[in-house]
Amino acid sequence: METLAYNLRDENEQFWFVMGSKNHMKELQIRDEARTKGLEAFVPITYAYKTVRGQKQRKLVPAINGYIFVKATTKELEQFIANCHYTIFPKKSTFTGRENFLTVSNHDMENFIAVIEKAGEHITYFKPDEISLNPGDKIRIQGGLYDGHEGIITRIKGKRNKHLVVQIQGILIAAVELTPEMIELPSEKRKVKSEKCFDRIGNRERPSKDIDKDRKLLLELAQRLLFEIPVNYQQENEYYLLLSELKRTRERLKTFKGYTPASEAELALPMYLAAVKLDDNVQQAEERLLKAVEKLKDTSKLKAVCLDYINKLKG
Repeated sequence: METLAYNLRDENEQFWFVMGSKNHMKELQIRDEARTKGLEAFVPITYAYKTVRGQKQRKLVPAINGYIFVKATTKELEQFIANCHYTIFPKKSTFTGRENFLTVSNHDMENFIAVIEKAGEHITYFKPDEISLNPGDKIRIQGGLYDGHEGIITRIKGKRNKHLVVQIQGILIAAVELTPEMIELPSEKRKVKSEKCFDRIGNRERPSKDIDKDRKLLLELAQRLLFEIPVNYQQENEYYLLLSELKRTRERLKTFKGYTPASEAELALPMYLAAVKLDDNVQQAEERLLKAVEKLKDTSKLKAVCLDYINKLKG
């Protein structure tokens, strides 16, 4: 895959710019903000697993820190950088003049995105120096899940099966395990399957062992799903994975109450937002939040935030 660098004087053509950020672990929020402003944006994601007080938890995170891919003209990109809530910048090419910025061709970026989105969780990411590829091995897949996409078929050290490998030259390599079971489902069936999956997983969740961390996670997930993901991106696999994570987290918190009006409101707010998103026990969750809010002082910022969310979601 060829990565090119273009000068900002090419103002009318859209490129996939490789963006960086000074805001740690905010790549997904930056991507979502770009999408809400009408730009195409992409961040490769993966699951990170952590054990918190003996309880194994997983969370969707960027596969590589500090990288966001944004498709835009130079003028659109400049406007986005100027108005973005985060500190972002186009990465400079390491092999051209200083005025040039690192970009990826539309063909290569679209091929990379298509392959890894179809892979779901069956994917491993590598840095360019972690895997050796021969340019002459490049092939086009005919038939099956990856029909029409370009990549390299290879065996990876430590892996038993063959993999389809796609890359963004010099930045990131994705390896997808090729197995007969990887069959593409129609979008409607995929939606039903995903929803059933998170229902089944959610019912097995144990009570939280870190209430404050799960509370913050639930608030973040609910805010993203309710307000940050545009409608035309709500059929992606990631959207249903986030729904699954939202329900799992809510299950872990459902038996807990706050000991003070403030702690109860802090817990009741994300539970209310989650209920609205899942359309499940919304009235009960709203009554709980209002009951907590009534006990807060009128000068409380938390009270204002809670009431603002209720008014916004009730229209």
